[in-house]
Amino acid sequence: MDDAKIAKYLESIGDHEGALRMLQQSPGGQHMFSSGVAFKSSGLALGFIEPPDSSDTLLPIAPASTVSADRNLINDRIKISLDKFYVHSYPGLGEHTVLCEFSGKNQVPGEVEELRFALRTKVRDGASASVSGHPIFLGVTVGANGISFEGRAVNIASDTDDVLLSALDSAAFKSGLSLIATAQPALKPFTGLAESVVKATLSRSKNKQVHNFNLGLDFGGNASSARLRIGSYVVVQTDDPHWDWSHYHWNRNTLGMQMRGEPVNVPSVNYMVFGVSRFEVPAQP
Repeated sequence: MDDAKIAKYLESIGDHEGALRMLQQSPGGQHMFSSGVAFKSSGLALGFIEPPDSSDTLLPIAPASTVSADRNLINDRIKISLDKFYVHSYPGLGEHTVLCEFSGKNQVPGEVEELRFALRTKVRDGASASVSGHPIFLGVTVGANGISFEGRAVNIASDTDDVLLSALDSAAFKSGLSLIATAQPALKPFTGLAESVVKATLSRSKNKQVHNFNLGLDFGGNASSARLRIGSYVVVQTDDPHWDWSHYHWNRNTLGMQMRGEPVNVPSVNYMVFGVSRFEVPAQP
């Protein structure tokens, strides 16, 4: 959306100050971090945090395209979790309700299962949502070409969607999408419910998608793609063509991204962190 349409949307949800700020921005500006309008960016920067082998507090964040793939993960099963969701700025005032939807594929023998999982959370500007290590997909089988993983975040401003979104508060959604090594016929209705909830929510005029990303994590050697390995992937919502991961590090104490040399400063961007780990089959009682 252009600035005028964003301003009109902000007016409709009662954020008059935000609407005025959008209209006063210089035309054609791409670096939205300084203006505080982090939600306007539609691109991404993808970083990777290696699992620590020491007690160091500050960990480097590498461009995901520079890490080496772990081919031992082929045909193995992994867990994907949402470890962090930080909001610098989102449309509206006060506490935001955000609907997050994640989709992917599970390559079980003889079939490729469509995966879809959704959750809602509340968060304020300049803060993190109260999620840490939230399971999304448990037991995804990794194919020879890696995995694809898509996500989107929707700003919920309609006050009539509580009943609809309450479907996501069930124990099944809160515990993540548990998969097995064979096809599950019951999985299709479950993923269909998540898709229907998100689709219905987006149909409301006061609810708007804020960000969408699509990651392909593979085992190839291209300099322009990202690799799959155990660790943490940082998805930053940004349009900055010169994003440089060497300017940032991960603080294990605060569980957040910080500017190097400026420990009290955090980047003026929205970002999510996803953990990828090996899936441990629960012991049978």
